[in-house]
Amino acid sequence: MATSPSTVTPAAPPASGARTALRRFRDPSLPILILVLLGIWAVASRFTPEYDVPSIPSVAAEIGGILSSGESVRSLLTTLARVGVGLVGAFALGLALGLAMGASAAAARYLLPLVRFVQGIPSLSWVIIAVIWFADVELRVWFVMVLVTLPGFALQTYDSYRAIPAELRDMARSFRPGRWSLFREITLPAITPGIFTSWKVNLGLGIRMVLIAELVGATVGVGAQLLSAQQLFDMAAVVSWTLLLAVSMLIIQGAVELLESWVLRYRPRNDHPGRASAAAQKAEG
Repeated sequence: MATSPSTVTPAAPPASGARTALRRFRDPSLPILILVLLGIWAVASRFTPEYDVPSIPSVAAEIGGILSSGESVRSLLTTLARVGVGLVGAFALGLALGLAMGASAAAARYLLPLVRFVQGIPSLSWVIIAVIWFADVELRVWFVMVLVTLPGFALQTYDSYRAIPAELRDMARSFRPGRWSLFREITLPAITPGIFTSWKVNLGLGIRMVLIAELVGATVGVGAQLLSAQQLFDMAAVVSWTLLLAVSMLIIQGAVELLESWVLRYRPRNDHPGRASAAAQKAEG
């Protein structure tokens, strides 16, 4: 009895980061959500004072004024630069600590409790300590950023290192590779997904901490602009600066995701779990 060969649908190639990002922006629910939020905002602004909920035109005019002012743009770029410098410093230290703890049980015995202790200290405590210790605003911001975000980088690297199967590492050592070859071929690919995860988590945390640090003594930066707007009860300026910073963070987050998709392009990506299961059922049928 002859049987017809089953047709197997080949797996689709991994979607590139750019295509994945474009699909997100093409999501039909996104413009609907934006319109709903704008509608709620417009209705709320009609029944509340301007100093509580500013109107959309006043916020749009404020944003236009910020973007057309060189000093205001400088404040925005200064805050983003502080975030970048602080995160890079925290990442370098956290990566070194995570690798040291993962490679050495003795190092983990002493360093892991210390990292967890630092992680448990409230962020506001670090801000107060920085104000007391440092007169320079940049040192304050860098100190707070590093101490708050470093544990996330260190612990994520440590957990990713520990997740490497011992059999895989032993098999690699049987070929007698050098330290650098072992790190490049085994360790680095294993910890890279965790590194990107820690960056995406710490981006939002870092921006919040920079704003808090800038509220104390800074004359340039989004935090200083927000403090000035609060003192003048200028809610339109508060909302405008907040929106600009949120949009900037989304752009940076998108850039990190694009880089992640490119670096990890060898991994299959399923944009929708239901599609993968449906394709599998179709292939089995």
